[in-house]
Amino acid sequence: MGAQRSGAAKLLALLDKRPAGQKQGGQALIGGLDVTVSRNFFGSQISSFETQLPAHSALPAVAGFAAADPFRAIFIRAPAVMSCGPGVEVLAEFEVPPGAVVAEAGVSRVAVAVRQGRLLGTAFHPEITADGRWHALFVGMCASAGAPSEPLSAADPGLLNIPPPLTLPIF
Repeated sequence: MGAQRSGAAKLLALLDKRPAGQKQGGQALIGGLDVTVSRNFFGSQISSFETQLPAHSALPAVAGFAAADPFRAIFIRAPAVMSCGPGVEVLAEFEVPPGAVVAEAGVSRVAVAVRQGRLLGTAFHPEITADGRWHALFVGMCASAGAPSEPLSAADPGLLNIPPPLTLPIF
């Protein structure tokens, strides 16, 4: 992975609608999630870790989550959700251990999985564990979303404002 951010972490940071500390000339944000994300909140790639997190009460049993049933969360150069707008549902939180070196001093609890409408963001990597519950949740979200009843417009806050692709040379 080198200097690149890992997939889930990069996607969560890209979906941030309220950039905090975006570096000059950095990656353009897509938007979509009404959250503020702290990039690399848990430190550099060498600070990557895994832990067991309890299932949040907002996680649906239909995806296989049961109250307080833990799941394995792997954090690789991970961001954290520092704040959420009113339409964002927190699905998982991480209790920052006392004395932990993190990007935002004095923070004791952060959101690490959120859902807003048709979007799901995690700061950890469910795709590299054997636990399929996060995938079941996402597939269920996709299945229940169906096709939009009306065409989306540029004014739709749920529409991802993706910049036009760069013109790159073809080799």
